Amino acid sequence: MKKVSEASMLTGVSKRTLQYYDDEGLVPVKRSNDNYRLYDREALRRVWKILFLRELDIPLKEIQKILEFSDEEQKLFMREKMDRFDRDCGNHHRIKDQRLY
Repeated sequence: MKKVSEASMLTGVSKRTLQYYDDEGLVPVKRSNDNYRLYDREALRRVWKILFLRELDIPLKEIQKILEFSDEEQKLFMREKMDRFDRDCGNHHRIKDQRLY
């Protein structure tokens, strides 16, 4: 179990952002007897998953819904997202190629 400062160092996310994720229900954390936030392995995984999804420009409101999906549904979502990305890249390359000629 890691306190918020340790979780911040491990994830590269500010303490305030981690607190926000907890307040919004994105990353449920445990509490110590002194009411400190404690991040277990699963909470840290969720933070990293959020960071990954944010890198894909997915808004937090949508991420919150995605995190409620089963593992299988999350895999399907990511597969569809990557397929869309591949199609978009192909379209951009065709447009670029057309402009070159």
